[in-house]
Amino acid sequence: MRKKFLLIALMGISQMAVSAEISVIPGDTVYLNSTNPGKNYNDLAVHSILISTGADETFIVHGMRIDMLSGGQIVLSKSLSAQRLVDETQGLAQMVDHGMGIFLRAQILSEEGFQGLFGRQLSLASADVLSPNEVLMLTRQHFSLDFSPDNIEITVFGADETGKERTLNARVPVAVHGAPIRYEAPLKEAWMMTSLPSIQSHHRLNPPTEYAIDFFKTNGAGKIHDGDELKAENFFGYGADVLAAADGEVVFVIADETQNRAAYLPRDGESDEEAGARIGQYNMRRYAADFARAAAGNVITIKHTEAGATEFSSYGHLKADSVKVKVGDVVRRGQIIAEVGDTGDSAAVHLHFQINDGANAFMSRSLPVKFLDLEETLGGVDPGQYVVKTE
Repeated sequence: MRKKFLLIALMGISQMAVSAEISVIPGDTVYLNSTNPGKNYNDLAVHSILISTGADETFIVHGMRIDMLSGGQIVLSKSLSAQRLVDETQGLAQMVDHGMGIFLRAQILSEEGFQGLFGRQLSLASADVLSPNEVLMLTRQHFSLDFSPDNIEITVFGADETGKERTLNARVPVAVHGAPIRYEAPLKEAWMMTSLPSIQSHHRLNPPTEYAIDFFKTNGAGKIHDGDELKAENFFGYGADVLAAADGEVVFVIADETQNRAAYLPRDGESDEEAGARIGQYNMRRYAADFARAAAGNVITIKHTEAGATEFSSYGHLKADSVKVKVGDVVRRGQIIAEVGDTGDSAAVHLHFQINDGANAFMSRSLPVKFLDLEETLGGVDPGQYVVKTE
């Protein structure tokens, strides 16, 4: 999932391989997302860029440049200071220090963290001078483009411990995902699809959920529930059948989660800020205890193989006691596998759906999906939003 690039230094007449390197996550291909096909507007996300040192070296980082190339020519550039890299790395270090290392591992798509990527443990650097076995990280780089790049080139400017200037380079291809496997919608009838893969989506800048979609059931006024929010059954989508999106084999299931709805809703006399802080702390405790259960609640992952390709679909926030399959079951496209619910990190009843390139939906790369049987409203050009005049 990563691509690494070694710096080769000339010392006199001999070559010495200096192990300072750039690692890009994901490093095989960055997928281009079309935002307005008629006018060639696109966007893409580079999730993580790591600059690391070997066991016996020091590397001083001066800055970074990210170039978008088309036809071998630089069309767009972005420069970042060394201080920006240090600040972001220290933000990640604080998260790890508070027991949230799972988020770092998800960001680099490695269940074993740095050990899984590099074969050795690295430490997050606290300065632009990288000591042996240290790393600086830049994450969540998003680009909106009016052209279609074919490569991304990353250049790190720096120096070795003697002060001699060194440059690291990395290049990653850009492509449109080929969608080798055919999927149908995991729900019947009309639903509102939200969190589409734009920069506004809370999924977009997380590698495992980049192209995930949320489905909400609404009434004619655009509301998702009627009545007391403490009762999940007052949400219009609650208990709706969830369907397998394609033929496949069930490879992962959580089926025994329930929801503490009161923990997610504001309390009497509580401000929005106080409610947000309390809910955030509640979620952090649950994430630290069991990330998969805290994030997705009841969830099913299905392995699909077609035309030589293998992908995995996942269905999250499923209703308590509704899961109808177990690991090892073979399912057919359109088969009922569970019901829409509220488990996991959201009390708003909905179905979370995503496609990944690995069986672990929390540590593998998210892939774009296009459903074959959905009719897009408004031509699919502008998803819009519900608005209701209140006076």
